[in-house]
Amino acid sequence: MVCVGGGPAGLYFSILAKLSNPKHDVTVVERNPAGVTYGWGVVFWDDLLDDLYRNDPVSAQRIAQAAARWDTQEVHLRGQYATHIGGYGFALGRDRLLDILIRRAKGLRVDVRFQHEVTDLSALADADLIVACDGVNSRLRQRHAHHVQTHVEEGRNKYIWLGTNKVFDAFTFAFAFEETPAG
Repeated sequence: MVCVGGGPAGLYFSILAKLSNPKHDVTVVERNPAGVTYGWGVVFWDDLLDDLYRNDPVSAQRIAQAAARWDTQEVHLRGQYATHIGGYGFALGRDRLLDILIRRAKGLRVDVRFQHEVTDLSALADADLIVACDGVNSRLRQRHAHHVQTHVEEGRNKYIWLGTNKVFDAFTFAFAFEETPAG
């Protein structure tokens, strides 16, 4: 079995496949060099961490230990804010998450290969299963769109996610809406 894409989805799938049957030959191929990532952080809630613990307690524990944890959430909107308590939020640098998952996969004897571009599926003809984990703009899904019947619909919502080095006491959603003649 081959996972094309060494991001969180491909690595975690490979871990679960190996845990389901340690005799499986599982390979992850990633086109980028080791340590290269796009995106800077991953945010998740306690319910996801609970799912991770059910599926792979070892990875879940390592992720939980490496993540920042908030037990309070704040929403800032037009100069006002509200505090919400309930559940826990976690944040983890994407590079750290990938490092945890790579180490776990390799520890389970998953063959993780970097700088391995898949341009032709015939190179993977020996695989019983090929899993496309190569991201939102998946080259494999684009190349085989007629078969996998992917549907992408772009909305009109303008959205941007910004990062900061500022440390917050609570998980904070700060919304800054700009009023214009259009609304």
